[in-house]
Amino acid sequence: MRKLILGFFILLPILMSCEEDEDKMIQTDLTKEAGELFSITQDWNESLYFAMISWEQYHQFDTVGLPGCPDILLDEKFKRVTLSFPGSSACLQAGPYQRAGELIIQFDTAVASPRQKWTMEYNNYLFEENSLQGIRTFRSDNQATFVENFTNVFEKTETELSTEFSGTFLHERKYTNDSLTSFSSTGKINGVNAAGREFEIDISTPLYHTISCYEQNEILPKTGAENWKVARGANSSVTYKVTYDPLTEECKVAANAILPDGKKLLLNQSN
Repeated sequence: MRKLILGFFILLPILMSCEEDEDKMIQTDLTKEAGELFSITQDWNESLYFAMISWEQYHQFDTVGLPGCPDILLDEKFKRVTLSFPGSSACLQAGPYQRAGELIIQFDTAVASPRQKWTMEYNNYLFEENSLQGIRTFRSDNQATFVENFTNVFEKTETELSTEFSGTFLHERKYTNDSLTSFSSTGKINGVNAAGREFEIDISTPLYHTISCYEQNEILPKTGAENWKVARGANSSVTYKVTYDPLTEECKVAANAILPDGKKLLLNQSN
């Protein structure tokens, strides 16, 4: 009998720990967690167009033709583009998104060849309430397709919550009369959220963007889907399913999510 009682007291802390883990799973605010994941995918999406533009094309761009109307500084010696937000020109774009700080795009200074490499760095950069830090790397063998890789990009919210994430993507560009008109992206983002949970954003259904919408400071994909997975302990996880559905108004999109409990949520209802 004493052995049984002793065994019970030994197991009691383990049982209580399991109960606490289960309580944490039950008490997770799925709507809040979805919003945090949506913030990550927006942060990745919103600056992607700036990396699509070539060194030669930046010489032809007017500041008001870019999302957020940044000032454009070209360093001919080092083949570097610095985009400074907010720009000095009045910006009359309809899109709701605000930026501050700099994006620094460094092109390869080697002799031009079919194989090109460039980077985009966040320098004291803010998108909406989030600050971003890190470098994204791009590599291309031709004009139509290129690969993106990045590690240890950090997002910090207005309330000082930090998320670290990395990613690998394949992008495909479409041109009309040598002008970039649209692009699509597939790939994955992996990271650790502010609660210390591992997450994955899987984009196997291509996200499709049109340049005309980016030029209006509308950053969400016109179509596409994402699967989000968040760890719940060592051996379990929950899944969110997200689709981007075009609305009747040009460049307006509904980002719809199905939460792990089956409920539906409009992620971008404030825009």
